[in-house]
Amino acid sequence: MVTFPLDISAQWHQNFTQLNSVQSEWLLETGSLTAKLKQRFSQFSVRVLSEKHITLSVQQANVLGTEQQTALCREVILYGDEKPRVYAQSWIPLEQLTDNSLFLNLGERPLGEFIFQHPNLVREDLMITQFSGCAQLHSLLQDLSLEIADVSARRSVFHLADLKLMVCEAFLPGAFE
Repeated sequence: MVTFPLDISAQWHQNFTQLNSVQSEWLLETGSLTAKLKQRFSQFSVRVLSEKHITLSVQQANVLGTEQQTALCREVILYGDEKPRVYAQSWIPLEQLTDNSLFLNLGERPLGEFIFQHPNLVREDLMITQFSGCAQLHSLLQDLSLEIADVSARRSVFHLADLKLMVCEAFLPGAFE
């Protein structure tokens, strides 16, 4: 059984030379991943796995440039043509949210669809990693009836006015097909 949030701690880096052309196309995409998936596949959907308040780890707080505090952690699967393509995890410090924030009520709406509408959106440098032997991620792959394989992922921090959020996206086996 999978326990959320998944621990996706890793050695994140910016050594993009190891990526093949297909991986580069997806992992280094600077626009909306949601828009890219909608363009690539005739059907697109989002399944929310978990959405809860969790205390940021020291590493997560450092990446976000904030104090260790409670954050909204949202985990979803992005589907293309009814196949799971991407596992996404987002973290937003609660001190930056208000009760009226759209982030609290996204439901099945993709986060990327919302944030990429804002002209003042700033994205920090992309970081990538390769998950191999990650037990929690392997459990998710099994639950999704996917082959157990290494998973490429990317992470970035977005700034939207006074709001900072961290988004991690793991490209599941078969995502690039």
